Amino acid sequence: MSITHIDLVTGSTKELTLAAPHPQSNGSIIWLDIPQPTDADIDWLAREYNFHPLALEDCRNFEQRSKVDGYEGYLFVSVDAVVRHDGDLGVQELEVFLGADYLITLHREPIAALDEMKARCISDHRTDLYRADMLLYQIVDHMVDEIFPLLDQMEDEIDALEDEILDKATQELLHRIFHLKRQLVFLRKTVGPMRDAMDVLADTRYEFIDSRTALYYRDTYDHLVRIYDLIETSRDLLGNSLDAYLSTVSNRLNEVMKRLTLLTTIFMPISFLVGFGGMNFTQWIPFDSQMAFGVMLTLIVVVPMGMLIWFRRRKWV
Repeated sequence: MSITHIDLVTGSTKELTLAAPHPQSNGSIIWLDIPQPTDADIDWLAREYNFHPLALEDCRNFEQRSKVDGYEGYLFVSVDAVVRHDGDLGVQELEVFLGADYLITLHREPIAALDEMKARCISDHRTDLYRADMLLYQIVDHMVDEIFPLLDQMEDEIDALEDEILDKATQELLHRIFHLKRQLVFLRKTVGPMRDAMDVLADTRYEFIDSRTALYYRDTYDHLVRIYDLIETSRDLLGNSLDAYLSTVSNRLNEVMKRLTLLTTIFMPISFLVGFGGMNFTQWIPFDSQMAFGVMLTLIVVVPMGMLIWFRRRKWV
């Protein structure tokens, strides 16, 4: 896989081969982007930059939580971009080596923040003023800002769920509630480590982070704190939606049970009268006497109607 080399001073870009030595900075800032890194790419980095084996092992395996590791002469940073496809959340992991005059990024999937930054470096000559730490900030800040629209979409879905639950609670709504709940948990697990990583970069303990750039990382940290709070708020709203769903289902079940109970209560005296009138008397069997039959028929009609009227007055129906 080819390695994209970008010079921030001139804005020039070219492809490096694995046989070539790593480019010298000569006073400029170098950005090397390695998409879909192979073992050969990792070996090239180990040979040309002498990176620590633990950091290189993370680049081989990916699936790392966001973190900042300090090594002699450089920083190793792992951050995640959150994307949403077909209603499911996923992460695009970015591994970064940050030195005094270079930035090396490795990733398996195309990341929108990297593509935008590459175009800006080529077209906008103001990027020649960037340090490597400022370039990393621009990339990470774009990745963080992309989370806000995702949260807005999820909040809209939660609002729509609340309206649908009040209208008619169905099993499909329950599945959507738990699906959103899993997404919010996934998002919180992703944002939490990123927040901690930005807090570390905002600290001026590392020589590769300028004190002026640290203020920008502090701003990104504040954005992540806000995102984390929004996630917690959305989880609370979703919990309220789940409570509303369960209450609606419970109320509907109570209504059904109440109606069935009323029907059973109304038909109970009818069953008693029919059973009593059909008993095998030696005399005065109702069907042997028109008067007894009329009384029995009248009771069968009057008793349920009287019970129904009484239920209505008690506001039970």
